[in-house]
Amino acid sequence: MKYLLLGVILLGCGHNDARPVDGPVPDGTSGGSFTLTSPALVDGGIIPTENTCSGANTSPVLTWSGAPGGTQSFAVVLTDLTISMAHWVIYDVPATATALPAAVENTSEPASVPHAHQIVSIHAPVVGYYGPCPPRPPAHTYQFAVYALDVAALPGISPASTRPDTVNAVQAHQLASATLTGTFTPP
Repeated sequence: MKYLLLGVILLGCGHNDARPVDGPVPDGTSGGSFTLTSPALVDGGIIPTENTCSGANTSPVLTWSGAPGGTQSFAVVLTDLTISMAHWVIYDVPATATALPAAVENTSEPASVPHAHQIVSIHAPVVGYYGPCPPRPPAHTYQFAVYALDVAALPGISPASTRPDTVNAVQAHQLASATLTGTFTPP
């Protein structure tokens, strides 16, 4: 009994608001040492205009660390949480990667992220990144999520796959995820 109580106490001490994770938890976020950061965005802050359709509409630098053992690849998903819709999915990012550069090319096989693939964005026919772009106020909340995956290449997924199918495949193969959230209000 005392070991169970000690385990519960120690488990409770590991929680923090930065949402790093060692593995999936019931609410879909992660806990532990897997983290996602960006020099362009503070968690909970405002997404820079250059990373939205009101600016250059280029992807920000995203950096992660603390991926769990067994990670064979990564995927990054940008979701408009206000309307629960994925904007951007890049997958098959090599397990050796620790970041995505700024302005990943809008092509199914971006040269700046060798071996990775992208699908059609929320704004077809654009392939790759299409940033925050709500049609009118109020502000929308967006989430960048990096997923550590248990496969080197997502099975059954190709650049012709739909965003929902690709996101489902990413989530089915996740070992852990880490998130970074921001808001954007259209002018």
